[in-house]
Amino acid sequence: MTTKAPATIEAAAGIRGLLGIPAFRGIAIANTLVALAFGSSRFVFVWLIGELTEWNPATAILGILLGMPHLFLSAWAGSLVDRLSPRQLGLALMLAGTLLFTVTAILVDTRFMNVQVAMACGFLTAIAPAMLTPLLQALVPSLVPGTRLMQAVAVQNLGMMVATIGGAFIGGGVIQLFGISAGFWLLAIASGLAALRYMVTPLPDRLAGANQQRRGAIREGASAALGNEPLRSLLAITFVLGLAITTSVLLLPEFARDVLGQESFAAGALNAFMSIGMMGTSFVLATRWTPSRPGLVLTIIAGLFLGGGLIAIGSSRAYLVTAVFAFMWGMSGGIAMTLLRTLTQVNTPPELMGRVMGLAAMAQNGAFPIGSLMLFGLVSVTSVSSAMVISGVICTTAIWLISIPRHVRQI
Repeated sequence: MTTKAPATIEAAAGIRGLLGIPAFRGIAIANTLVALAFGSSRFVFVWLIGELTEWNPATAILGILLGMPHLFLSAWAGSLVDRLSPRQLGLALMLAGTLLFTVTAILVDTRFMNVQVAMACGFLTAIAPAMLTPLLQALVPSLVPGTRLMQAVAVQNLGMMVATIGGAFIGGGVIQLFGISAGFWLLAIASGLAALRYMVTPLPDRLAGANQQRRGAIREGASAALGNEPLRSLLAITFVLGLAITTSVLLLPEFARDVLGQESFAAGALNAFMSIGMMGTSFVLATRWTPSRPGLVLTIIAGLFLGGGLIAIGSSRAYLVTAVFAFMWGMSGGIAMTLLRTLTQVNTPPELMGRVMGLAAMAQNGAFPIGSLMLFGLVSVTSVSSAMVISGVICTTAIWLISIPRHVRQI
């Protein structure tokens, strides 16, 4: 089933109006299920590695392997989005993810599962989500009216955050009740349901401006994005956002344990406070607030709070104060993520949407392995709290250097 011109469908106000668009509703549900599978997989694989070995660096190596597909495959996936049928590409990737999670679930209870096999499975199962990200993001501008794009991005981000947070809790509960292999069966089921929902979603045969060109597709997209403003600055801020998120994901649990002296539940609660802040501002952007000068708002929020929040958290020595800072950092992150993607899509030619979204995914998610190496070096020569503060200073300095020209502020 295809739609002739989904973007011309006018949506009623509010989230209910956006979800009343069949194509966007289907994409939002499929995207949430993919996020549930990928978000849960990080927790489940870390737990599996912990049961297979007591060698602490193994978890860091796993984190790098899980981030590598985003770093190396996102741009290529974006070029495929601009050339291939969204339905065929998305369905193939979701089914591949389902198959890989299923194979991993079967291997867990056999004598063949060891640290090396678990690492390989983690890397392979991260490929499909990494390649799906540009597709599911690039489809949105073709499915909703331009005046509702920011709200649509916020709704999509909100679903992803809920799925990521819920995935860790659900995955942990399933493992505790039924064992580690059941956790991987959960991932296979979520990925399979995403494929089923995607299969019946009305989608265009091609994205706007899509063509069959193959040679130079990635180079053309990179040249257009990196050679023009404000796209170049927006992608640079996206990379800094990825570094900030990497710092919080990797250092916050260790900071809570070693600096604040908290147990695992309290450490996990800090991530929950941060995520609740992100969901809160995403909901506000989806329902009540459309900035008249989004570029200026993005510059101020990112410049003051993206790195500043990390500095504040790293300097705190009281749990409740840290929880407040984490919540506020999450609020700023929710605004930055929504405005960044909206402005990037608004300033991207339709025929390059997939490739630019691939570059954006590579910038944000590919920052994870790069940031992991940076933080490993900082922690080795300083401390967890100092590494978090230094990372915050780096992010703040980078944002303001990027913002000295008025390319982002004036849009």
